Amino acid sequence: MSSGSAPLLIIRRPAGNTTEVSWMREVITIGRDSTNDIVIDHPLASRRHARLERASGVYYVHDLDSTNGTLVNSDPIDGPHQLRHQDRIWVADAEITFNDPDATQKGIFPVEILRRTPQAEEVLTFDADGREIAIGGKPIEPPLTVKEFQLFRLLYERRGQVVTKAVIARDVWDYPLYDYNAIDALVYRLRQRIELDPASPRFVVTVRGVGYRLIVRPEPVER
Repeated sequence: MSSGSAPLLIIRRPAGNTTEVSWMREVITIGRDSTNDIVIDHPLASRRHARLERASGVYYVHDLDSTNGTLVNSDPIDGPHQLRHQDRIWVADAEITFNDPDATQKGIFPVEILRRTPQAEEVLTFDADGREIAIGGKPIEPPLTVKEFQLFRLLYERRGQVVTKAVIARDVWDYPLYDYNAIDALVYRLRQRIELDPASPRFVVTVRGVGYRLIVRPEPVER
């Protein structure tokens, strides 16, 4: 990383709130307690949940034995985990994207830009044998994480139908799920991968008070 450059942390919440934090200090704490540098006011977040740490120009995230764990790109971490450009850290319902300024200067565009263009035909297709999901004929890269894929496959198998949160909890998780906030957070992450505008989803739509429905060919909208 270049001398004097600082990574940018982009923090997104399901309500659509986005904040940016420059990683200027050696250690940044994350958690529900108000004394943390990044406060995640959510019941799934522990009071002292995770720590971001810079050591010899390398950037890491540590889980602090939190109750619900810390995820990087939707996979739980154990011990210090080195961060790379565009890695997504999950604490409760908050997505924290790590942006390496050196990588940006070299011309590496965000995955969302490379994956789709507004001119692409907005049709979602799924090759079950190859486990390939495409939007407008363009495969999603990188592939979905395990949990994201399990949710997508369930919704796709029942496309056009409403899938309740109870069914999602039963079919996607391999243990009893008592807090549906985890489902909302997973849906949020899936939308970040497949929607052109995650704040106005057209593929994975919410049926208020019931669950979600997958639409593979949404109605066109005026641009």
